[in-house]
Amino acid sequence: MPDDLSLHKIRAGYGATVVLEDLSFDLAAGSKLSIIGRNGVGKTTLLATIMGLTRLHAGRIGLGDLDVGALRPNRRAKAGFGFVPQQREIFPSLTVEENLLVGLRPGAWTLARVYDLFPRLRERRANMGNQLSGGEQQMLAFGRALLTNPRVLLLDEPFEGLAPVIVEQLFQALLRLRDEDQLSIIMVEQHAKLALAFAPRTMVMSRGRIAFDGDSGTLIDDPARLDALCGIGGGLH
Repeated sequence: MPDDLSLHKIRAGYGATVVLEDLSFDLAAGSKLSIIGRNGVGKTTLLATIMGLTRLHAGRIGLGDLDVGALRPNRRAKAGFGFVPQQREIFPSLTVEENLLVGLRPGAWTLARVYDLFPRLRERRANMGNQLSGGEQQMLAFGRALLTNPRVLLLDEPFEGLAPVIVEQLFQALLRLRDEDQLSIIMVEQHAKLALAFAPRTMVMSRGRIAFDGDSGTLIDDPARLDALCGIGGGLH
């Protein structure tokens, strides 16, 4: 399977401040990857760098044969990246359906298919963005990203701040997406148990570098190693 996304010797951060240092990895087309680690180690910065929201000091970011490192964020989105940020960033003064259709591009993902994945959005399609619960806003952020029909979907802490019952609903939708779609997905997530269950491959970051990159089962079977890599509370909770 060919590599869809490749990062080579990335050095990036905010202004003159470098957060990521000498970071390299490849993701085959259709693959799923979870990224975990302590707070402040560069997980969110990594996704932001892929999207072009940080300063790239050195290195190459490739999407297929295209070098996207010099492209602006909107051009990267058009090239094939979909992004669900922590802040969700939905439009409060637009309806659910209007939010979904903002970035619609032709492809396998249609409005009907998003409504099938998230029936709650169909029920709330005429509601304004600021009339939604946190869980509904997250579903909307997912759906909007999918309707751009990306090649690579980037998820930044998708379960943060949500009630357990909503987390379970979203996780089941993600598992369905994982199993039914050939989309490449990178998920940054603090819940190690969910992260390891989602993707067969997990990357652990530490101080802007990759401390582990391998089979998720290796960390599931060795909680002590997982705790050592992720710190107190980083285990299977």
